[in-house]
Amino acid sequence: MRDAVTGSGAEHREHHHDDPLLADGGDVVVDGHSSPPLVVRPARAPVVLCVVPSTGRLGLAGIEGRAVLDENRGRNLLVVCAANVCRSPLAEYLLERGMRSIPEFEGHSSSSAGASAVAGAAICARVDERVWATAPDGADFARAHRSRVLTAALVAGSGLILTASKAERAAVARIDPSARSRTFTLREAVALAEADVDDTPAAVGGSVLERFAASAHARRGLAAPAVRAARSSFSRWFRGRAEGDPLDVIDGHVLGDRQHEAALDDVTATVDRLLDVFRRGVL
Repeated sequence: MRDAVTGSGAEHREHHHDDPLLADGGDVVVDGHSSPPLVVRPARAPVVLCVVPSTGRLGLAGIEGRAVLDENRGRNLLVVCAANVCRSPLAEYLLERGMRSIPEFEGHSSSSAGASAVAGAAICARVDERVWATAPDGADFARAHRSRVLTAALVAGSGLILTASKAERAAVARIDPSARSRTFTLREAVALAEADVDDTPAAVGGSVLERFAASAHARRGLAAPAVRAARSSFSRWFRGRAEGDPLDVIDGHVLGDRQHEAALDDVTATVDRLLDVFRRGVL
C-alpha cells in the first residue's frame, strides 16, 4: 500500500499503485462509523474491509472477502427509526434479547440507526426506564446506546432491515434500492408472517434472517398486510386527529407522555409477535 492519504472524520482513504488486486489504483474507503466498518472501491476485484465476528479484528480480503461480508450481513438485523433514541433502540434491545433464547439465532445480532438522527444522542428517558426494568443487562444497554445515522454501509451489512414506519423504509430504499426486498416496517413484517398464504415457496439457503426476508418479500402482493383488528390504544387516539398508517409505529416520542408510552407499548407488542414467528420457524 502506498501514498496513504487521511481523509476527514472517520474516513481513511488509501491509493494502491502496486497491489495486483488494485492494479488500476483503486481506492479502499473505510467508514469507521459503521458496524462492521466497511468498504469498497474495487478496481478489478472486490476488496472488503470488515470486522470478523470470531476475532473482532478488521480484515482485508480480495474475492474471498465477499463471502465474509455476506456471512456477516446475513446474521445482522438492523432496526431503523427517525432519531435512533426511542423506537429503534427499544426494538433492537428486545429483538437481541429474544433472539438469544432461540437456538436457530445463535451468532445473530441486532443493531439500530436513525434515518434523520444526530449522531451521539443518548437513549430517551422512557426507553431507558423500560430496558432497565426488563433485565439486568438492560441498564448496560441503556447506558451504552448512542444514536447513529443510517448509512449505506449499515444497510449493506444487514440481512433483514425493520423500520418503525414507511418513511424510514423509503429512506433505506433511497440509500440502496437493492435493499427493498429485505426491508419491511416492523408491523409489515409481522403482518406478512402471520398472513394465511399457502402458495409461496419456502426460502432455502442463507441465514435465518435472510430466509425470513425472502419469504416475507414473496408474500408481498399475495397478502393484504394489515395489523390485527384490535388496534393499540395509541392508534385509536391518533385516529381522532389524523389517520395513521396501520403499518407504522407512530413516533410518539414527539407527541406527549400518553402517546409516547402507547407507542412504546406498540413496539413491545409487535416485537413479541415477531419473536413468536421466529420461535415457530422461518415462514
